[in-house]
Amino acid sequence: MANINKNLLVKGARGNVGKQFVYRRHGNNTIIGSMPTVNPDAAPSEEQAEARELFSAANAYAQGAISSADLKKEYQRKAPPGKSAFNMAMRDFMKPPVVKKINTSEYNGTPGSKISIHAKDDFRVAEVKVGIYTADGTLLEEGNAILNPINRLLWTYTATVANASPAGSVIRAMATDLPGNTALLEILV
Repeated sequence: MANINKNLLVKGARGNVGKQFVYRRHGNNTIIGSMPTVNPDAAPSEEQAEARELFSAANAYAQGAISSADLKKEYQRKAPPGKSAFNMAMRDFMKPPVVKKINTSEYNGTPGSKISIHAKDDFRVAEVKVGIYTADGTLLEEGNAILNPINRLLWTYTATVANASPAGSVIRAMATDLPGNTALLEILV
């Protein structure tokens, strides 16, 4: 494939020429490439069918996301040059968030003790839920963590229930992004 930037003859061109090569538009660039070959009788593989389903769902999410003027502005602000809000919404759908770390150094089992969660997403983490489980696996408490107003990758959960034996407890943090993708991390205290 070749990029064509300053050729007035093909600037803005798209489509195929003699079924030999195609012009494509990518942002403000025109790209020339060979004509793709596709066997119309071939059945898609399982991976291709899954990819098409994911792409279809991402497309539906992106169309809905850009129909909201506020969300469209947010996606457009994050878009690099040549990308649209629609592209960013598609990307956001395709990439789930990541819970990088759970810090329990300030958690001692008493109400008011803090648990810090480092969660990130390519666009924005919408919420982080934290669950505290006793050593035998019983749910002790769960709730939403609060986003740190200064460091927007950090979330803080404040314990509300006394935990008589925090050693051996399990802390689970689940991050959710705007499209609803989730990521889970659990650690042993």
